[in-house]
Amino acid sequence: MEAKMISINPDFDMNEMVDQLTQMYRSKGFEVTAVQMGNGISVKFSKDEDGIKKFVGLGLEITANFTVNNNTLMINFSNAEWTSKIIGLAVGWFLCLVPFITAAYGAFQQSELPKKIANDIQMLLAGGTMPFGT
Repeated sequence: MEAKMISINPDFDMNEMVDQLTQMYRSKGFEVTAVQMGNGISVKFSKDEDGIKKFVGLGLEITANFTVNNNTLMINFSNAEWTSKIIGLAVGWFLCLVPFITAAYGAFQQSELPKKIANDIQMLLAGGTMPFGT
């Protein structure tokens, strides 16, 4: 599990940030589901999680749990999708390089997904597109 903490303004609106992040990732082809969880929000991001792309390790999936504590936005990433990448790497290692290469690329993309989401949140906070945070 990865975690990220970002300083925010006292007037930070987490729901607005999640709405804009949801719109951003839907425009990138992701399925995004946000659920209110107590005083936080859990957001599931998934892309290419069906069909051949999942089978060869190119599907992406992760859950980001957002909470606010003392002017700090805390993001905990969990439930990353690694199974298809491990299978693709194993099959590719023993049979041929094509599944190995696609699974390795998928593993790289999966490992970068939390960083991309956190960077996009920081961009939204700093970019002035939302009425809060730096």
